[in-house]
Amino acid sequence: MIQPINTYLRPIDTLEDAARVMLETRLDVLPVGDDQGRLVGVFSRSSLYRMILEKLPSHTSITAFVKTEAVTTQLERLDHITFEELEQVIQNSQVGSSIIIDRERRIIGILTKSKVVNALVESKNDLREQLEAILQSATPVEESVVRIHDKSVSKPYHQATYHWEHILTRDKSMKLLISSAQKAARRITSVLLRGESGTGKELFAHALHNASKRSSGPFVTINCASVPEHLLEAEFFGYENGAFTGADRSGRMGKLELAHGGTLFLDEIGDMALHLQAKLLRVIEGKEFYRVGGTKPIQVDVRIVSATNAPLEQMIVQKTFREELYYRLHVITLSIPPLRARPNDILLLANTFIKQLNPVLETAVTGIEESVQKVLYHYEWPGNIRQLRNAIERGMIMAEKGKISFADLPGELLGKATEIHGKTIVQAAEKTEIERALRETYGNKVKAARLLGISRSVLYEKLKKFQM
Repeated sequence: MIQPINTYLRPIDTLEDAARVMLETRLDVLPVGDDQGRLVGVFSRSSLYRMILEKLPSHTSITAFVKTEAVTTQLERLDHITFEELEQVIQNSQVGSSIIIDRERRIIGILTKSKVVNALVESKNDLREQLEAILQSATPVEESVVRIHDKSVSKPYHQATYHWEHILTRDKSMKLLISSAQKAARRITSVLLRGESGTGKELFAHALHNASKRSSGPFVTINCASVPEHLLEAEFFGYENGAFTGADRSGRMGKLELAHGGTLFLDEIGDMALHLQAKLLRVIEGKEFYRVGGTKPIQVDVRIVSATNAPLEQMIVQKTFREELYYRLHVITLSIPPLRARPNDILLLANTFIKQLNPVLETAVTGIEESVQKVLYHYEWPGNIRQLRNAIERGMIMAEKGKISFADLPGELLGKATEIHGKTIVQAAEKTEIERALRETYGNKVKAARLLGISRSVLYEKLKKFQM
Protein backbone atom coordinates (compact mmCIF):
# COMPACT_ATOMS: atom_id res chain seq x y z
CA MET A 1 0.00 0.00 0.00
CA ILE A 2 1.45 3.36 -1.00
CA GLN A 3 1.77 5.87 1.81
CA PRO A 4 0.04 9.25 1.37
CA ILE A 5 2.26 12.21 0.56
CA ASN A 6 2.77 14.96 3.12
CA THR A 7 3.25 17.93 0.82
CA TYR A 8 0.72 19.60 -1.52
CA LEU A 9 -0.63 23.06 -2.17
CA ARG A 10 -2.66 24.67 0.58
CA PRO A 11 -5.20 27.49 0.15
CA ILE A 12 -2.82 29.89 1.90
CA ASP A 13 0.00 29.17 -0.55
CA THR A 14 0.96 31.95 -2.92
CA LEU A 15 1.13 32.48 -6.65
CA GLU A 16 4.91 32.06 -6.37
CA ASP A 17 4.52 28.72 -4.53
CA ALA A 18 2.12 27.36 -7.15
CA ALA A 19 4.29 28.50 -10.06
CA ARG A 20 7.37 26.84 -8.55
CA VAL A 21 5.64 23.48 -8.00
CA MET A 22 4.12 23.52 -11.50
CA LEU A 23 7.53 24.28 -12.95
CA GLU A 24 9.11 21.37 -11.05
CA THR A 25 6.43 18.77 -11.79
CA ARG A 26 5.27 20.02 -15.23
CA LEU A 27 1.68 19.32 -14.19
CA ASP A 28 -1.34 21.26 -15.43
CA VAL A 29 -3.33 20.65 -12.23
CA LEU A 30 -2.25 20.44 -8.60
CA PRO A 31 -4.18 19.14 -5.58
CA VAL A 32 -5.00 21.57 -2.77
CA GLY A 33 -5.40 20.12 0.73
CA ASP A 34 -6.17 21.23 4.26
CA ASP A 35 -3.81 20.94 7.24
CA GLN A 36 -4.68 17.24 7.61
CA GLY A 37 -3.87 16.49 3.99
CA ARG A 38 -7.49 16.07 2.89
CA LEU A 39 -8.41 17.23 -0.59
CA VAL A 40 -10.33 20.53 -0.73
CA GLY A 41 -9.91 21.30 -4.44
CA VAL A 42 -7.45 21.77 -7.26
CA PHE A 43 -5.38 24.62 -8.65
CA SER A 44 -4.97 24.45 -12.44
CA ARG A 45 -2.56 26.07 -14.85
CA SER A 46 -5.46 28.15 -16.19
CA SER A 47 -5.97 29.54 -12.67
CA LEU A 48 -2.27 30.38 -12.51
CA TYR A 49 -2.52 32.07 -15.90
CA ARG A 50 -5.51 34.15 -14.78
CA MET A 51 -3.59 35.35 -11.72
CA ILE A 52 -0.70 36.38 -13.94
CA LEU A 53 -2.99 38.15 -16.43
CA GLU A 54 -4.55 40.08 -13.55
CA LYS A 55 -1.00 41.17 -12.61
CA LEU A 56 -1.42 39.98 -9.03
CA PRO A 57 1.67 40.20 -6.77
CA SER A 58 3.65 36.97 -6.40
CA HIS A 59 2.72 36.77 -2.69
CA THR A 60 -1.04 36.69 -3.45
CA SER A 61 -2.84 33.68 -1.91
CA ILE A 62 -4.31 31.18 -4.37
CA THR A 63 -7.46 30.78 -2.22
CA ALA A 64 -9.82 32.65 -4.54
CA PHE A 65 -8.57 30.64 -7.55
CA VAL A 66 -8.93 27.13 -6.11
CA LYS A 67 -11.54 25.03 -7.93
CA THR A 68 -13.52 22.97 -5.44
CA GLU A 69 -14.66 20.45 -8.06
CA ALA A 70 -12.03 17.82 -8.75
CA VAL A 71 -12.02 14.42 -10.44
CA THR A 72 -10.84 11.94 -7.80
CA THR A 73 -10.11 8.22 -7.60
CA GLN A 74 -9.75 6.26 -4.36
CA LEU A 75 -6.69 4.05 -4.46
CA GLU A 76 -8.62 1.12 -2.92
CA ARG A 77 -10.99 1.07 -5.91
CA LEU A 78 -8.17 0.19 -8.27
CA ASP A 79 -8.37 -3.46 -7.15
CA HIS A 80 -11.46 -4.03 -9.29
CA ILE A 81 -11.57 -1.15 -11.74
CA THR A 82 -11.81 -2.06 -15.44
CA PHE A 83 -9.94 -0.41 -18.29
CA GLU A 84 -13.16 1.23 -19.50
CA GLU A 85 -13.89 2.61 -16.03
CA LEU A 86 -10.34 3.91 -15.68
CA GLU A 87 -10.53 5.62 -19.08
CA GLN A 88 -13.87 7.19 -18.09
CA VAL A 89 -12.34 8.57 -14.88
CA ILE A 90 -9.64 10.35 -16.87
CA GLN A 91 -12.00 11.59 -19.59
CA ASN A 92 -14.26 13.20 -16.96
CA SER A 93 -11.46 15.64 -16.24
CA GLN A 94 -10.94 18.53 -18.67
CA VAL A 95 -7.25 18.54 -17.83
CA GLY A 96 -6.89 14.78 -18.38
CA SER A 97 -6.00 13.86 -14.83
CA SER A 98 -7.50 12.55 -11.62
CA ILE A 99 -6.46 13.20 -8.02
CA ILE A 100 -5.68 9.94 -6.18
CA ILE A 101 -7.02 9.92 -2.60
CA ASP A 102 -7.50 7.35 0.16
CA ARG A 103 -10.75 6.65 2.01
CA GLU A 104 -10.15 9.68 4.29
CA ARG A 105 -9.73 11.90 1.20
CA ARG A 106 -6.04 12.36 1.93
CA ILE A 107 -4.02 13.23 -1.15
CA ILE A 108 -1.75 10.49 -2.54
CA GLY A 109 -0.87 11.58 -6.07
CA ILE A 110 -2.12 12.51 -9.51
CA LEU A 111 -3.21 10.07 -12.20
CA THR A 112 -2.53 11.37 -15.73
CA LYS A 113 -4.04 9.93 -18.87
CA SER A 114 -1.23 9.31 -21.33
CA LYS A 115 1.05 7.21 -19.16
CA VAL A 116 -1.79 5.17 -17.72
CA VAL A 117 -3.01 4.23 -21.19
CA ASN A 118 0.51 3.35 -22.32
CA ALA A 119 1.09 1.20 -19.26
CA LEU A 120 -2.22 -0.60 -19.68
CA VAL A 121 -1.47 -1.37 -23.31
CA GLU A 122 2.13 -2.46 -22.84
CA SER A 123 1.94 -4.42 -19.62
CA LYS A 124 1.03 -8.13 -19.65
CA ASN A 125 0.26 -8.26 -15.94
CA ASP A 126 -3.16 -7.87 -14.40
CA LEU A 127 -4.61 -4.38 -13.80
CA ARG A 128 -3.61 -4.06 -10.16
CA GLU A 129 0.01 -5.03 -10.85
CA GLN A 130 0.16 -2.58 -13.73
CA LEU A 131 -1.11 0.34 -11.66
CA GLU A 132 1.17 -0.46 -8.73
CA ALA A 133 4.13 -0.55 -11.12
CA ILE A 134 3.16 2.85 -12.49
CA LEU A 135 2.78 4.29 -8.99
CA GLN A 136 6.10 2.91 -7.78
CA SER A 137 8.11 3.99 -10.84
CA ALA A 138 6.76 7.52 -11.18
CA THR A 139 9.35 10.24 -11.74
CA PRO A 140 9.07 13.99 -11.03
CA VAL A 141 9.02 14.93 -14.71
CA GLU A 142 7.33 12.23 -16.73
CA GLU A 143 4.84 10.06 -14.86
CA SER A 144 1.38 8.58 -14.63
CA VAL A 145 1.05 9.12 -10.88
CA VAL A 146 3.22 11.94 -9.61
CA ARG A 147 4.08 12.73 -6.01
CA ILE A 148 4.24 16.45 -5.30
CA HIS A 149 7.71 17.04 -3.86
CA ASP A 150 8.25 18.33 -0.37
CA LYS A 151 9.16 22.01 -0.54
CA SER A 152 12.12 21.45 1.77
CA VAL A 153 13.85 19.42 -0.96
CA SER A 154 12.50 21.27 -3.98
CA LYS A 155 14.74 23.05 -6.48
CA PRO A 156 15.83 26.58 -5.55
CA TYR A 157 13.53 29.39 -6.62
CA HIS A 158 16.35 31.28 -8.35
CA GLN A 159 16.75 28.92 -11.27
CA ALA A 160 16.95 29.37 -15.02
CA THR A 161 14.03 27.82 -16.88
CA TYR A 162 14.84 27.90 -20.57
CA HIS A 163 17.41 26.13 -22.77
CA TRP A 164 18.51 26.59 -26.37
CA GLU A 165 15.78 24.27 -27.64
CA HIS A 166 13.17 26.71 -26.31
CA ILE A 167 14.36 29.34 -28.79
CA LEU A 168 12.45 28.30 -31.91
CA THR A 169 13.61 29.56 -35.28
CA ARG A 170 14.00 28.74 -38.96
CA ASP A 171 15.89 31.97 -39.62
CA LYS A 172 19.53 31.70 -40.70
CA SER A 173 20.66 34.84 -38.84
CA MET A 174 18.99 33.61 -35.65
CA LYS A 175 20.71 30.24 -35.93
CA LEU A 176 24.07 32.01 -36.30
CA LEU A 177 23.24 34.16 -33.27
CA ILE A 178 22.41 31.08 -31.18
CA SER A 179 25.70 29.50 -32.28
CA SER A 180 27.58 32.60 -31.09
CA ALA A 181 25.64 32.60 -27.83
CA GLN A 182 26.52 28.95 -27.22
CA LYS A 183 30.20 29.81 -27.52
CA ALA A 184 29.79 32.76 -25.15
CA ALA A 185 27.94 30.59 -22.63
CA ARG A 186 31.02 28.45 -22.00
CA ARG A 187 33.03 31.43 -20.74
CA ILE A 188 32.62 33.74 -17.72
CA THR A 189 32.66 36.86 -19.91
CA SER A 190 29.88 39.43 -19.47
CA VAL A 191 27.22 39.34 -22.18
CA LEU A 192 24.97 42.19 -23.27
CA LEU A 193 21.69 41.23 -24.97
CA ARG A 194 20.22 43.90 -27.23
CA GLY A 195 16.96 44.00 -29.10
CA GLU A 196 13.48 45.44 -29.17
CA SER A 197 11.00 44.66 -26.43
CA GLY A 198 9.47 41.20 -26.83
CA THR A 199 12.22 39.66 -29.00
CA GLY A 200 13.24 37.03 -26.43
CA LYS A 201 16.21 38.53 -24.59
CA GLU A 202 15.17 36.82 -21.35
CA LEU A 203 15.09 33.40 -23.05
CA PHE A 204 18.67 33.95 -24.21
CA ALA A 205 19.73 34.93 -20.69
CA HIS A 206 18.24 31.74 -19.23
CA ALA A 207 19.82 29.58 -21.93
CA LEU A 208 23.23 31.25 -21.46
CA HIS A 209 23.16 30.34 -17.78
CA ASN A 210 21.95 26.77 -18.31
CA ALA A 211 24.69 26.15 -20.90
CA SER A 212 27.44 27.57 -18.68
CA LYS A 213 29.68 25.98 -16.06
CA ARG A 214 27.56 27.86 -13.51
CA SER A 215 24.35 26.05 -14.46
CA SER A 216 24.11 24.39 -11.04
CA GLY A 217 24.33 27.81 -9.37
CA PRO A 218 21.56 30.39 -8.93
CA PHE A 219 20.10 32.48 -11.74
CA VAL A 220 18.91 35.77 -10.26
CA THR A 221 17.05 38.50 -12.13
CA ILE A 222 16.70 42.21 -11.42
CA ASN A 223 14.42 44.24 -13.68
CA CYS A 224 15.96 47.70 -13.36
CA ALA A 225 12.84 49.32 -14.84
CA SER A 226 10.27 47.72 -12.54
CA VAL A 227 11.91 48.42 -9.16
CA PRO A 228 11.48 52.01 -7.87
CA GLU A 229 14.78 53.88 -7.86
CA HIS A 230 14.76 54.46 -4.09
CA LEU A 231 14.41 50.71 -3.51
CA LEU A 232 16.74 49.48 -6.23
CA GLU A 233 19.91 49.82 -4.17
CA ALA A 234 18.46 47.75 -1.29
CA GLU A 235 17.14 45.21 -3.82
CA PHE A 236 20.57 45.03 -5.40
CA PHE A 237 22.89 45.00 -2.37
CA GLY A 238 20.57 44.01 0.48
CA TYR A 239 20.51 45.84 3.80
CA GLU A 240 21.37 45.48 7.47
CA ASN A 241 19.06 45.78 10.47
CA GLY A 242 17.90 49.36 10.95
CA ALA A 243 19.26 50.57 7.60
CA PHE A 244 16.05 52.50 6.97
CA THR A 245 12.50 52.83 8.25
CA GLY A 246 10.54 49.65 7.61
CA ALA A 247 13.59 47.44 7.12
CA ASP A 248 13.36 43.84 8.34
CA ARG A 249 14.89 43.42 11.78
CA SER A 250 17.10 40.61 10.59
CA GLY A 251 18.24 42.51 7.49
CA ARG A 252 18.01 41.07 4.00
CA MET A 253 20.27 39.58 1.37
CA GLY A 254 20.38 41.43 -1.93
CA LYS A 255 20.21 39.97 -5.41
CA LEU A 256 23.99 40.21 -5.81
CA GLU A 257 24.53 38.06 -2.74
CA LEU A 258 21.83 35.59 -3.80
CA ALA A 259 23.53 35.21 -7.20
CA HIS A 260 26.92 34.22 -5.70
CA GLY A 261 28.36 31.35 -7.71
CA GLY A 262 25.83 31.84 -10.49
CA THR A 263 24.49 34.42 -12.92
CA LEU A 264 22.98 37.85 -12.27
CA PHE A 265 20.65 38.94 -15.07
CA LEU A 266 20.20 42.70 -15.22
CA ASP A 267 17.14 43.31 -17.38
CA GLU A 268 16.53 46.84 -18.74
CA ILE A 269 20.04 47.88 -17.66
CA GLY A 270 19.57 51.22 -19.43
CA ASP A 271 17.09 52.26 -16.73
CA MET A 272 19.57 51.90 -13.86
CA ALA A 273 20.29 55.14 -11.99
CA LEU A 274 23.71 56.71 -12.49
CA HIS A 275 24.81 56.44 -8.85
CA LEU A 276 23.93 52.73 -8.85
CA GLN A 277 25.83 52.25 -12.12
CA ALA A 278 28.95 53.51 -10.36
CA LYS A 279 28.47 51.04 -7.49
CA LEU A 280 27.86 48.16 -9.90
CA LEU A 281 31.07 49.04 -11.73
CA ARG A 282 32.99 48.83 -8.43
CA VAL A 283 31.48 45.42 -7.72
CA ILE A 284 32.49 44.11 -11.14
CA GLU A 285 36.03 45.39 -10.69
CA GLY A 286 36.54 44.59 -6.99
CA LYS A 287 34.17 41.60 -6.57
CA GLU A 288 32.93 42.90 -3.23
CA PHE A 289 30.26 45.26 -1.90
CA TYR A 290 28.57 46.51 1.26
CA ARG A 291 24.95 46.03 2.20
CA VAL A 292 22.96 49.23 2.72
CA GLY A 293 23.78 50.29 6.27
CA GLY A 294 26.53 47.68 6.51
CA THR A 295 30.20 48.03 7.40
CA LYS A 296 31.46 44.55 6.51
CA PRO A 297 32.55 43.88 2.91
CA ILE A 298 30.89 40.90 1.23
CA GLN A 299 32.82 38.92 -1.36
CA VAL A 300 30.81 37.89 -4.40
CA ASP A 301 31.46 35.86 -7.54
CA VAL A 302 28.81 36.40 -10.21
CA ARG A 303 28.61 36.43 -13.96
CA ILE A 304 26.77 39.45 -15.34
CA VAL A 305 24.31 39.06 -18.21
CA SER A 306 22.45 42.27 -19.04
CA ALA A 307 19.75 43.24 -21.51
CA THR A 308 18.36 46.46 -22.93
CA ASN A 309 16.49 47.99 -25.83
CA ALA A 310 17.85 51.44 -24.96
CA PRO A 311 20.39 53.30 -27.18
CA LEU A 312 23.29 53.04 -24.71
CA GLU A 313 25.78 54.80 -27.01
CA GLN A 314 23.48 57.81 -27.23
CA MET A 315 22.93 57.71 -23.47
CA ILE A 316 26.70 57.83 -22.93
CA VAL A 317 26.87 61.02 -24.99
CA GLN A 318 23.97 62.42 -22.94
CA LYS A 319 25.76 61.45 -19.70
CA THR A 320 22.91 59.17 -18.58
CA PHE A 321 24.92 55.95 -18.83
CA ARG A 322 28.48 55.42 -17.62
CA GLU A 323 30.94 54.69 -20.41
CA GLU A 324 33.16 52.49 -18.20
CA LEU A 325 30.19 50.29 -17.26
CA TYR A 326 29.16 50.04 -20.90
CA TYR A 327 32.52 48.58 -21.87
CA ARG A 328 32.43 46.19 -18.91
CA LEU A 329 29.01 44.86 -19.84
CA HIS A 330 29.33 44.49 -23.59
CA VAL A 331 32.46 42.37 -23.96
CA ILE A 332 30.17 40.14 -26.00
CA THR A 333 27.03 41.69 -27.50
CA LEU A 334 24.22 39.61 -28.95
CA SER A 335 21.70 41.62 -30.98
CA ILE A 336 18.41 39.75 -31.35
CA PRO A 337 16.56 40.64 -34.57
CA PRO A 338 12.91 41.75 -34.42
CA LEU A 339 10.20 39.36 -35.55
CA ARG A 340 9.53 41.35 -38.75
CA ALA A 341 13.14 40.62 -39.81
CA ARG A 342 12.54 36.86 -39.60
CA PRO A 343 9.04 36.34 -41.03
CA ASN A 344 9.56 32.60 -41.52
CA ASP A 345 9.43 32.23 -37.72
CA ILE A 346 5.97 33.80 -37.40
CA LEU A 347 3.86 30.76 -38.22
CA LEU A 348 6.29 28.41 -36.46
CA LEU A 349 5.85 30.40 -33.25
CA ALA A 350 2.10 30.89 -33.74
CA ASN A 351 1.45 27.15 -34.05
CA THR A 352 3.71 26.45 -31.09
CA PHE A 353 1.70 28.91 -28.97
CA ILE A 354 -1.51 27.12 -29.95
CA LYS A 355 -0.12 23.81 -28.69
CA GLN A 356 1.10 25.41 -25.46
CA LEU A 357 -2.05 27.41 -24.72
CA ASN A 358 -4.76 24.86 -25.53
CA PRO A 359 -4.47 23.08 -22.14
CA VAL A 360 -4.02 26.39 -20.32
CA LEU A 361 -7.05 28.10 -21.88
CA GLU A 362 -9.05 24.86 -22.03
CA THR A 363 -9.64 25.39 -25.77
CA ALA A 364 -9.52 23.00 -28.73
CA VAL A 365 -8.01 25.20 -31.44
CA THR A 366 -6.49 23.13 -34.25
CA GLY A 367 -4.77 25.79 -36.34
CA ILE A 368 -5.08 29.05 -38.28
CA GLU A 369 -7.06 29.65 -41.46
CA GLU A 370 -4.85 30.09 -44.52
CA SER A 371 -6.03 33.66 -45.23
CA VAL A 372 -5.28 34.61 -41.62
CA GLN A 373 -1.80 33.08 -41.92
CA LYS A 374 -1.12 35.51 -44.76
CA VAL A 375 -2.08 38.45 -42.52
CA LEU A 376 0.17 37.21 -39.72
CA TYR A 377 3.05 36.81 -42.15
CA HIS A 378 2.78 40.35 -43.55
CA TYR A 379 2.09 42.19 -40.28
CA GLU A 380 4.99 44.26 -38.88
CA TRP A 381 4.70 43.03 -35.24
CA PRO A 382 5.99 46.12 -33.40
CA GLY A 383 5.60 44.20 -30.13
CA ASN A 384 7.49 41.21 -31.57
CA ILE A 385 7.02 37.70 -30.12
CA ARG A 386 5.15 38.96 -27.08
CA GLN A 387 2.56 40.69 -29.30
CA LEU A 388 2.25 37.58 -31.49
CA ARG A 389 1.59 35.41 -28.45
CA ASN A 390 -1.05 37.84 -27.19
CA ALA A 391 -2.74 37.90 -30.62
CA ILE A 392 -2.80 34.10 -30.79
CA GLU A 393 -4.13 33.87 -27.23
CA ARG A 394 -6.89 36.34 -28.02
CA GLY A 395 -7.74 34.44 -31.19
CA MET A 396 -7.92 31.13 -29.32
CA ILE A 397 -10.21 32.56 -26.66
CA MET A 398 -12.55 33.91 -29.32
CA ALA A 399 -12.45 30.79 -31.52
CA GLU A 400 -12.57 28.26 -28.67
CA LYS A 401 -12.25 25.38 -31.15
CA GLY A 402 -11.39 24.73 -34.78
CA LYS A 403 -9.23 27.21 -36.68
CA ILE A 404 -8.61 30.87 -35.85
CA SER A 405 -10.49 33.07 -38.35
CA PHE A 406 -10.57 36.80 -39.14
CA ALA A 407 -13.36 37.27 -36.61
CA ASP A 408 -10.96 36.15 -33.88
CA LEU A 409 -8.18 38.64 -34.66
CA PRO A 410 -7.48 41.76 -32.58
CA GLY A 411 -8.26 45.15 -34.10
CA GLU A 412 -4.72 46.03 -35.22
CA LEU A 413 -4.56 42.86 -37.32
CA LEU A 414 -7.98 43.44 -38.86
CA GLY A 415 -6.58 46.66 -40.29
CA LYS A 416 -3.86 44.66 -41.99
CA ALA A 417 -6.48 42.16 -43.19
CA THR A 418 -8.36 45.02 -44.87
CA GLU A 419 -5.17 46.17 -46.58
CA ILE A 420 -4.49 42.67 -47.96
CA HIS A 421 -7.95 41.28 -48.64
CA GLY A 422 -10.22 44.33 -48.88
CA LYS A 423 -13.16 45.64 -46.89
CA THR A 424 -15.29 42.52 -47.37
CA ILE A 425 -12.98 40.54 -45.07
CA VAL A 426 -13.60 42.86 -42.14
CA GLN A 427 -17.33 42.75 -42.82
CA ALA A 428 -17.22 38.95 -42.87
CA ALA A 429 -15.36 38.99 -39.57
CA GLU A 430 -17.95 41.34 -38.07
CA LYS A 431 -20.80 39.10 -39.24
CA THR A 432 -19.11 36.01 -37.79
CA GLU A 433 -18.70 37.80 -34.45
CA ILE A 434 -22.42 38.69 -34.37
CA GLU A 435 -23.38 35.12 -35.24
CA ARG A 436 -21.19 33.83 -32.43
CA ALA A 437 -22.70 36.26 -29.91
CA LEU A 438 -26.25 35.26 -30.90
CA ARG A 439 -25.32 31.60 -30.67
CA GLU A 440 -23.81 32.03 -27.20
CA THR A 441 -26.90 33.92 -25.96
CA TYR A 442 -29.34 31.52 -27.65
CA GLY A 443 -30.68 34.29 -29.90
CA ASN A 444 -31.24 36.85 -27.12
CA LYS A 445 -30.43 40.13 -28.89
CA VAL A 446 -30.21 42.22 -25.71
CA LYS A 447 -27.63 39.88 -24.23
CA ALA A 448 -25.84 39.56 -27.57
CA ALA A 449 -25.51 43.36 -27.85
CA ARG A 450 -24.13 43.50 -24.32
CA LEU A 451 -21.66 40.71 -25.15
CA LEU A 452 -20.52 42.59 -28.25
CA GLY A 453 -20.22 45.86 -26.36
CA ILE A 454 -22.66 47.72 -28.60
CA SER A 455 -26.16 49.17 -28.12
CA ARG A 456 -29.25 47.19 -29.09
CA SER A 457 -30.10 49.69 -31.85
CA VAL A 458 -26.64 49.30 -33.38
CA LEU A 459 -27.04 45.53 -33.29
CA TYR A 460 -30.39 45.77 -35.11
CA GLU A 461 -28.78 47.97 -37.76
CA LYS A 462 -26.02 45.41 -38.31
CA LEU A 463 -28.51 42.55 -38.45
CA LYS A 464 -30.38 44.43 -41.16
CA LYS A 465 -27.14 45.24 -42.96
CA PHE A 466 -26.05 41.60 -43.04
CA GLN A 467 -29.61 40.34 -43.66
CA MET A 468 -29.51 38.16 -40.57
